[in-house]
Amino acid sequence: MFNLSQVSASSGFNWYGFLIGSGMVICIVLAYFMAKSRKFYGDFVFDIAVCCIPLAIVGARLGYIIFDITGGNSTLADWPIQKILGLDGNGLSGLMIYGGLIAAALGSLIVVLLQKRKPEYERATWFEMADLGFTLIILGQVIGRWGNFANQEAYGNIVLDKSLQWFPYAVFIEGKGAWFQATFFYESMWNLIGFAFLMWSYNGKRKSFNGFNFAVYCIWYGFGRFFIEGLRSDSLWLVPGVIRVSQLISIAIFIVGIAIIAYHLIMAKRVGKKPLLFVMKNELSKEFYGYEKTIFYRSTLISDEERQKKERERKAPVEPNFDEVDDSDKYWEIEHSEEKENKDE
Repeated sequence: MFNLSQVSASSGFNWYGFLIGSGMVICIVLAYFMAKSRKFYGDFVFDIAVCCIPLAIVGARLGYIIFDITGGNSTLADWPIQKILGLDGNGLSGLMIYGGLIAAALGSLIVVLLQKRKPEYERATWFEMADLGFTLIILGQVIGRWGNFANQEAYGNIVLDKSLQWFPYAVFIEGKGAWFQATFFYESMWNLIGFAFLMWSYNGKRKSFNGFNFAVYCIWYGFGRFFIEGLRSDSLWLVPGVIRVSQLISIAIFIVGIAIIAYHLIMAKRVGKKPLLFVMKNELSKEFYGYEKTIFYRSTLISDEERQKKERERKAPVEPNFDEVDDSDKYWEIEHSEEKENKDE
Protein backbone atom coordinates (compact mmCIF):
# COMPACT_ATOMS: atom_id res chain seq x y z
CA MET A 1 0.00 0.00 0.00
CA PHE A 2 1.25 3.51 -0.85
CA ASN A 3 2.36 5.29 2.29
CA LEU A 4 3.17 9.00 2.42
CA SER A 5 5.12 8.57 5.64
CA GLN A 6 7.55 6.19 3.89
CA VAL A 7 8.02 8.63 1.02
CA SER A 8 8.49 11.49 3.49
CA ALA A 9 11.08 9.57 5.50
CA SER A 10 13.08 8.48 2.43
CA SER A 11 13.05 11.82 0.62
CA GLY A 12 13.13 14.20 3.57
CA PHE A 13 9.99 15.88 2.21
CA ASN A 14 7.52 17.03 4.88
CA TRP A 15 4.14 15.98 3.52
CA TYR A 16 2.35 17.05 6.69
CA GLY A 17 3.58 20.62 6.44
CA PHE A 18 3.04 20.69 2.67
CA LEU A 19 -0.59 19.58 2.95
CA ILE A 20 -1.39 21.95 5.82
CA GLY A 21 0.27 24.84 3.97
CA SER A 22 -1.45 23.97 0.69
CA GLY A 23 -4.80 23.90 2.45
CA MET A 24 -4.20 27.39 3.83
CA VAL A 25 -3.19 28.81 0.45
CA ILE A 26 -6.19 27.29 -1.34
CA CYS A 27 -8.56 28.61 1.32
CA ILE A 28 -7.07 32.12 1.18
CA VAL A 29 -7.38 32.28 -2.62
CA LEU A 30 -11.00 31.10 -2.52
CA ALA A 31 -11.77 33.49 0.35
CA TYR A 32 -10.45 36.43 -1.70
CA PHE A 33 -12.85 35.81 -4.58
CA MET A 34 -15.77 35.00 -2.28
CA ALA A 35 -15.21 38.19 -0.27
CA LYS A 36 -14.91 40.19 -3.48
CA SER A 37 -18.26 38.85 -4.68
CA ARG A 38 -19.82 40.03 -1.41
CA LYS A 39 -18.20 43.47 -1.90
CA PHE A 40 -16.27 43.59 1.34
CA TYR A 41 -13.33 46.01 1.41
CA GLY A 42 -10.26 45.06 -0.62
CA ASP A 43 -7.90 44.05 2.23
CA PHE A 44 -10.55 42.05 4.08
CA VAL A 45 -9.08 38.59 3.48
CA PHE A 46 -5.52 39.89 3.98
CA ASP A 47 -6.51 41.26 7.40
CA ILE A 48 -8.10 37.94 8.35
CA ALA A 49 -5.04 35.97 7.23
CA VAL A 50 -2.57 38.19 9.09
CA CYS A 51 -4.59 38.31 12.32
CA CYS A 52 -6.01 34.79 12.44
CA ILE A 53 -3.62 32.29 10.84
CA PRO A 54 -0.63 32.87 13.17
CA LEU A 55 -2.91 32.71 16.20
CA ALA A 56 -4.59 29.58 14.84
CA ILE A 57 -1.24 27.79 14.52
CA VAL A 58 -0.19 28.82 18.03
CA GLY A 59 -3.59 27.89 19.47
CA ALA A 60 -3.60 24.49 17.76
CA ARG A 61 -0.11 23.69 19.03
CA LEU A 62 -0.70 24.88 22.59
CA GLY A 63 -4.07 23.13 22.75
CA TYR A 64 -2.48 19.83 21.83
CA ILE A 65 0.39 20.23 24.29
CA ILE A 66 -1.86 21.28 27.18
CA PHE A 67 -4.26 18.37 26.81
CA ASP A 68 -1.46 15.93 26.04
CA ILE A 69 -0.04 16.78 29.45
CA THR A 70 -3.31 17.03 31.40
CA GLY A 71 -4.54 13.80 29.81
CA GLY A 72 -1.58 11.93 31.23
CA ASN A 73 0.04 11.12 27.87
CA SER A 74 3.15 13.15 28.72
CA THR A 75 4.68 15.52 31.23
CA LEU A 76 5.98 19.05 30.92
CA ALA A 77 9.49 17.65 30.78
CA ASP A 78 8.54 15.80 27.59
CA TRP A 79 7.94 19.13 25.86
CA PRO A 80 11.21 21.10 25.65
CA ILE A 81 11.05 24.38 23.75
CA GLN A 82 12.70 22.83 20.69
CA LYS A 83 9.94 20.22 20.44
CA ILE A 84 7.20 22.79 21.06
CA LEU A 85 8.49 24.85 18.12
CA GLY A 86 8.73 21.76 15.92
CA LEU A 87 12.51 21.96 15.57
CA ASP A 88 13.22 18.45 16.81
CA GLY A 89 12.91 16.88 13.38
CA ASN A 90 9.24 15.91 13.68
CA GLY A 91 7.84 19.28 12.72
CA LEU A 92 4.54 20.38 14.24
CA SER A 93 3.30 16.84 14.63
CA GLY A 94 0.48 17.32 17.09
CA LEU A 95 -2.01 20.09 16.42
CA MET A 96 -5.41 20.37 18.05
CA ILE A 97 -7.88 21.76 15.52
CA TYR A 98 -10.24 23.09 18.18
CA GLY A 99 -7.42 25.06 19.79
CA GLY A 100 -6.69 26.61 16.42
CA LEU A 101 -10.33 27.48 15.78
CA ILE A 102 -10.74 29.17 19.15
CA ALA A 103 -7.56 31.20 18.67
CA ALA A 104 -8.61 32.21 15.14
CA ALA A 105 -12.01 33.33 16.45
CA LEU A 106 -10.24 35.60 18.92
CA GLY A 107 -8.03 36.92 16.13
CA SER A 108 -11.10 37.86 14.12
CA LEU A 109 -12.04 40.33 16.87
CA ILE A 110 -8.93 42.28 15.88
CA VAL A 111 -10.21 42.40 12.31
CA VAL A 112 -13.50 43.85 13.57
CA LEU A 113 -11.57 46.69 15.22
CA LEU A 114 -9.51 47.31 12.09
CA GLN A 115 -12.67 48.03 10.13
CA LYS A 116 -13.71 51.09 12.13
CA ARG A 117 -12.35 53.47 9.50
CA LYS A 118 -13.92 51.60 6.60
CA PRO A 119 -17.20 52.72 5.00
CA GLU A 120 -20.14 50.98 6.67
CA TYR A 121 -21.21 49.29 3.45
CA GLU A 122 -17.79 47.58 3.12
CA ARG A 123 -17.45 46.30 6.69
CA ALA A 124 -18.13 42.77 7.83
CA THR A 125 -19.69 41.76 11.12
CA TRP A 126 -18.09 39.00 13.18
CA PHE A 127 -20.72 36.53 12.01
CA GLU A 128 -20.10 37.47 8.38
CA MET A 129 -16.41 36.77 8.90
CA ALA A 130 -17.30 33.48 10.57
CA ASP A 131 -19.57 32.52 7.66
CA LEU A 132 -16.79 33.09 5.15
CA GLY A 133 -14.04 31.65 7.33
CA PHE A 134 -15.73 28.43 8.43
CA THR A 135 -17.09 27.73 4.96
CA LEU A 136 -13.44 27.37 3.92
CA ILE A 137 -11.90 26.13 7.15
CA ILE A 138 -13.74 22.87 6.67
CA LEU A 139 -12.00 22.53 3.28
CA GLY A 140 -8.69 23.05 5.03
CA GLN A 141 -9.67 20.22 7.36
CA VAL A 142 -10.46 17.99 4.37
CA ILE A 143 -6.92 18.52 3.07
CA GLY A 144 -5.25 18.63 6.48
CA ARG A 145 -6.51 15.19 7.50
CA TRP A 146 -4.33 13.71 4.78
CA GLY A 147 -1.44 15.24 6.66
CA ASN A 148 -2.44 12.91 9.48
CA PHE A 149 -2.17 10.05 7.00
CA ALA A 150 1.35 11.18 6.14
CA ASN A 151 2.24 11.34 9.83
CA GLN A 152 0.61 7.97 10.63
CA GLU A 153 -1.72 9.49 13.23
CA ALA A 154 -5.43 10.13 13.88
CA TYR A 155 -6.24 6.45 13.33
CA GLY A 156 -8.98 4.37 14.94
CA ASN A 157 -9.32 1.02 16.61
CA ILE A 158 -7.18 -1.94 15.59
CA VAL A 159 -8.63 -4.09 12.78
CA LEU A 160 -7.89 -7.78 13.31
CA ASP A 161 -10.33 -9.16 10.74
CA LYS A 162 -8.22 -9.71 7.60
CA SER A 163 -11.27 -9.28 5.36
CA LEU A 164 -11.47 -5.65 6.58
CA GLN A 165 -7.79 -4.84 6.24
CA TRP A 166 -8.11 -2.64 3.18
CA PHE A 167 -8.12 1.07 2.51
CA PRO A 168 -10.21 3.19 2.96
CA TYR A 169 -11.83 1.20 5.76
CA ALA A 170 -8.48 0.64 7.45
CA VAL A 171 -4.91 1.88 7.21
CA PHE A 172 -1.65 0.12 8.04
CA ILE A 173 0.36 1.95 10.70
CA GLU A 174 4.07 1.25 10.30
CA GLY A 175 4.99 2.13 13.85
CA LYS A 176 2.41 -0.28 15.25
CA GLY A 177 2.82 -2.97 12.63
CA ALA A 178 -0.94 -3.43 12.39
CA TRP A 179 -4.12 -2.24 10.64
CA PHE A 180 -6.34 0.41 12.22
CA GLN A 181 -9.59 2.11 11.21
CA ALA A 182 -8.83 4.98 8.83
CA THR A 183 -10.62 7.62 10.90
CA PHE A 184 -8.62 10.40 9.22
CA PHE A 185 -10.26 9.37 5.94
CA TYR A 186 -13.74 9.13 7.48
CA GLU A 187 -13.48 12.67 8.77
CA SER A 188 -11.98 13.99 5.53
CA MET A 189 -14.92 12.65 3.51
CA TRP A 190 -17.48 13.84 6.08
CA ASN A 191 -15.99 17.33 5.91
CA LEU A 192 -15.94 17.26 2.11
CA ILE A 193 -19.71 16.73 2.06
CA GLY A 194 -20.15 19.55 4.55
CA PHE A 195 -17.92 21.82 2.47
CA ALA A 196 -20.05 21.21 -0.63
CA PHE A 197 -23.22 22.24 1.23
CA LEU A 198 -21.60 25.31 2.82
CA MET A 199 -20.27 26.51 -0.55
CA TRP A 200 -23.72 26.13 -2.07
CA SER A 201 -25.25 28.01 0.84
CA TYR A 202 -22.69 30.84 0.69
CA ASN A 203 -22.37 31.30 -3.07
CA GLY A 204 -25.76 30.16 -4.30
CA LYS A 205 -28.74 32.31 -5.19
CA ARG A 206 -30.52 31.58 -1.92
CA LYS A 207 -29.27 33.60 1.05
CA SER A 208 -29.58 33.18 4.81
CA PHE A 209 -28.96 35.31 7.90
CA ASN A 210 -25.51 36.29 9.15
CA GLY A 211 -24.08 33.38 11.09
CA PHE A 212 -26.04 30.66 9.31
CA ASN A 213 -23.03 29.04 7.64
CA PHE A 214 -21.10 29.24 10.90
CA ALA A 215 -24.00 27.53 12.68
CA VAL A 216 -24.19 24.80 10.03
CA TYR A 217 -20.44 24.23 10.35
CA CYS A 218 -20.79 23.81 14.12
CA ILE A 219 -23.66 21.33 13.70
CA TRP A 220 -22.13 19.34 10.84
CA TYR A 221 -18.56 19.19 12.08
CA GLY A 222 -19.52 18.76 15.73
CA PHE A 223 -21.88 15.86 14.95
CA GLY A 224 -19.43 14.02 12.71
CA ARG A 225 -16.37 14.63 14.86
CA PHE A 226 -18.15 13.35 17.99
CA PHE A 227 -18.74 9.91 16.50
CA ILE A 228 -15.48 9.65 14.57
CA GLU A 229 -13.49 10.70 17.63
CA GLY A 230 -15.14 7.85 19.52
CA LEU A 231 -13.41 5.41 17.13
CA ARG A 232 -9.93 6.84 17.57
CA SER A 233 -7.30 5.12 19.64
CA ASP A 234 -4.94 8.13 19.87
CA SER A 235 -7.31 10.75 21.28
CA LEU A 236 -6.45 13.49 23.73
CA TRP A 237 -8.24 12.84 27.03
CA LEU A 238 -9.66 15.32 29.51
CA VAL A 239 -10.25 12.49 31.97
CA PRO A 240 -8.21 9.45 30.86
CA GLY A 241 -10.46 6.63 29.69
CA VAL A 242 -13.61 8.65 30.44
CA ILE A 243 -13.91 11.96 28.55
CA ARG A 244 -12.19 12.75 25.26
CA VAL A 245 -11.41 16.46 24.82
CA SER A 246 -12.61 16.64 21.21
CA GLN A 247 -15.87 14.83 21.95
CA LEU A 248 -16.69 17.27 24.71
CA ILE A 249 -15.95 20.28 22.50
CA SER A 250 -17.89 18.67 19.63
CA ILE A 251 -21.00 18.47 21.80
CA ALA A 252 -20.52 22.11 22.81
CA ILE A 253 -20.21 23.49 19.27
CA PHE A 254 -23.09 21.30 18.08
CA ILE A 255 -25.29 22.92 20.72
CA VAL A 256 -24.00 26.38 19.76
CA GLY A 257 -24.96 25.80 16.12
CA ILE A 258 -28.47 24.65 17.05
CA ALA A 259 -28.85 27.62 19.41
CA ILE A 260 -27.87 30.18 16.73
CA ILE A 261 -30.50 28.93 14.28
CA ALA A 262 -33.15 28.52 17.00
CA TYR A 263 -32.50 32.08 18.21
CA HIS A 264 -32.99 33.49 14.73
CA LEU A 265 -36.29 31.64 14.28
CA ILE A 266 -37.56 32.73 17.70
CA MET A 267 -36.60 36.38 17.21
CA ALA A 268 -38.13 36.48 13.73
CA LYS A 269 -41.43 35.21 15.11
CA ARG A 270 -41.27 37.59 18.07
CA VAL A 271 -40.90 40.72 15.91
CA GLY A 272 -43.39 39.49 13.31
CA LYS A 273 -40.95 39.01 10.45
CA LYS A 274 -40.05 36.09 8.21
CA PRO A 275 -36.88 34.12 9.00
CA LEU A 276 -34.03 34.83 6.61
CA LEU A 277 -33.39 31.26 5.47
CA PHE A 278 -32.71 30.24 1.86
CA VAL A 279 -34.37 33.34 0.40
CA MET A 280 -33.73 34.18 -3.25
CA LYS A 281 -31.35 37.13 -3.45
CA ASN A 282 -33.67 39.19 -5.64
CA GLU A 283 -36.47 38.72 -3.10
CA LEU A 284 -34.56 40.00 -0.06
CA SER A 285 -36.29 42.82 1.78
CA LYS A 286 -36.88 44.25 5.24
CA GLU A 287 -39.71 41.80 5.83
CA PHE A 288 -37.03 39.21 6.61
CA TYR A 289 -35.53 39.30 10.09
CA GLY A 290 -31.85 40.24 10.10
CA TYR A 291 -31.78 41.50 6.51
CA GLU A 292 -30.67 45.00 7.56
CA LYS A 293 -27.55 43.52 9.16
CA THR A 294 -26.41 41.74 6.01
CA ILE A 295 -23.97 42.96 3.38
CA PHE A 296 -26.79 42.63 0.85
CA TYR A 297 -28.67 45.47 2.54
CA ARG A 298 -25.58 47.55 3.30
CA SER A 299 -24.49 47.35 -0.33
CA THR A 300 -27.67 49.24 -1.26
CA LEU A 301 -26.37 52.18 0.77
CA ILE A 302 -23.37 52.67 -1.50
CA SER A 303 -25.15 54.97 -3.96
CA ASP A 304 -26.55 57.09 -1.13
CA GLU A 305 -23.16 57.31 0.56
CA GLU A 306 -21.46 58.37 -2.65
CA ARG A 307 -24.22 60.84 -3.51
CA GLN A 308 -24.00 62.49 -0.10
CA LYS A 309 -20.22 62.66 -0.33
CA LYS A 310 -20.36 64.34 -3.74
CA GLU A 311 -23.04 66.73 -2.48
CA ARG A 312 -20.82 67.78 0.42
CA GLU A 313 -17.89 68.30 -1.93
CA ARG A 314 -20.03 70.40 -4.27
CA LYS A 315 -21.28 72.67 -1.49
CA ALA A 316 -17.90 73.05 0.17
CA PRO A 317 -16.35 76.51 -0.46
CA VAL A 318 -13.44 76.49 -2.85
CA GLU A 319 -10.37 78.06 -1.29
CA PRO A 320 -8.06 79.87 -3.73
CA ASN A 321 -4.55 78.54 -4.03
CA PHE A 322 -1.97 81.33 -4.19
CA ASP A 323 0.97 78.98 -4.20
CA GLU A 324 0.70 78.11 -7.88
CA VAL A 325 0.36 81.03 -10.30
CA ASP A 326 1.11 80.82 -14.03
CA ASP A 327 1.87 83.60 -16.52
CA SER A 328 -1.76 84.03 -17.55
CA ASP A 329 -2.63 85.03 -13.98
CA LYS A 330 -0.09 87.92 -13.93
CA TYR A 331 -2.42 90.34 -15.69
CA TRP A 332 -1.74 93.10 -13.13
CA GLU A 333 1.98 93.02 -13.93
CA ILE A 334 1.29 93.25 -17.68
CA GLU A 335 -1.05 96.26 -17.27
CA HIS A 336 1.41 98.04 -14.97
CA SER A 337 4.22 97.54 -17.50
CA GLU A 338 2.10 98.98 -20.37
CA GLU A 339 1.18 102.11 -18.35
CA LYS A 340 4.85 102.76 -17.58
CA GLU A 341 5.81 102.49 -21.29
CA ASN A 342 3.09 105.03 -22.26
CA LYS A 343 4.37 107.55 -19.71
CA ASP A 344 7.92 107.26 -20.97
CA GLU A 345 6.82 108.04 -24.51
